[in-house]
Amino acid sequence: MGARRDGGRMGHGGSRIWLSVLLAGMLTGCATPTWLGGKGGEEKETVRFQPPDPGVNTGMRQVWKRSVAGSPDKHFVHPGRLAVSGDSVFVGTFQGQVARVDRKTGDILWKSALGSAVTGGVGLDESRVYAGTEQGVMVALARESGAELWRTRLTTAVDSAPLAVDGKVIFLTLDNRAYALDAATGQRLWMHSTPTEALVVMGSSTPSAADGLAFIGYSSGEVFALRLDDGQRVWSDNLRVLGGSGELDLMQDVDASVVLSEDQGLRVAPRRAFIVNHQGRVMACFAANGRRIWEKRVSAVRQPLWSMGRLFVVDMDGNLIAMGADDGVELWRVRLSDGLLTSPVLYKDQILVADDQRRMFALDPVSGRVMGRETLSGPVLSLPVVTEDGVYWWTNEGDLLRYE
Repeated sequence: MGARRDGGRMGHGGSRIWLSVLLAGMLTGCATPTWLGGKGGEEKETVRFQPPDPGVNTGMRQVWKRSVAGSPDKHFVHPGRLAVSGDSVFVGTFQGQVARVDRKTGDILWKSALGSAVTGGVGLDESRVYAGTEQGVMVALARESGAELWRTRLTTAVDSAPLAVDGKVIFLTLDNRAYALDAATGQRLWMHSTPTEALVVMGSSTPSAADGLAFIGYSSGEVFALRLDDGQRVWSDNLRVLGGSGELDLMQDVDASVVLSEDQGLRVAPRRAFIVNHQGRVMACFAANGRRIWEKRVSAVRQPLWSMGRLFVVDMDGNLIAMGADDGVELWRVRLSDGLLTSPVLYKDQILVADDQRRMFALDPVSGRVMGRETLSGPVLSLPVVTEDGVYWWTNEGDLLRYE
């Protein structure tokens, strides 16, 4: 078992390693396995972690639960990005299907088979659903019927969920390439690349976009702002942290999407970009030119939450951390899990976060106080989606859940 990738075509065994297994040595008090760079034979005292339990639930209720797919093979995951739009929820599966689910009832409206495992997740525009596969194909389906509209073959596996923006579909592949395809035809419009890395956390960040720019994070620790119209570089930065001798020290991935502050009037509050990487850096910069505002040492692979003038980040040790968005000053931190946390989301007046051990926590965003805890029907490794009617969770056992 390992995390190596070589940029070539890969089958089930090489495209995605379950993150909680890959990083097990970082998340427990046990000796680090030799395949994670440990010396082997080291024995450390194991202290059992007790997650916070306020003694009350979160106040949320499960509206429906729908089994969309079976569990993946051992140590693998369903793609982490679902999409909610109009009256439907769209998910991709490890078994190679894209499903449309009724948002109100949880009924499955259609399923379409793509031919191999969906990787990264799904993206949407007004009329189409997009999903890529581990066999290196990007596919467009009709939103209403699930009928296939086009498919484009690539050099290697798709490694991120696609972003549909300005008539384009933008995504990353396993060999550190970012593609932009024409959303209507699948024709390639531009491509950008960096050198491949030998050892990475599987899965790439979904591109972000604003103000005519696409923001791309690579496994090298580099982040680029590219012009949406032609893919030309506007600015770039490198979050790479030097030092260390173990294999884990080599993994510099920017696996979380670049988070962009909302446009509050560029003359008053220029848009900011918040970037995290696996090896230990959280950075805020100006989105237009990449000029750094602040940076802190935190290792993260989940998308942060920007809200209420704060940046909420989950780290590799199971902590949820609140930072001042303007200066990066830590306001509070709470250790919630001895496993992997999801990205945090804001629902009504609570921060919600789940983990790969079936737990969901609700916290006060001001103080960090744990206000409630629930047990979900399965481990959650995907990005939750918040809408006006609730929160959607996609478990790694193939269940789609709606809570409100």
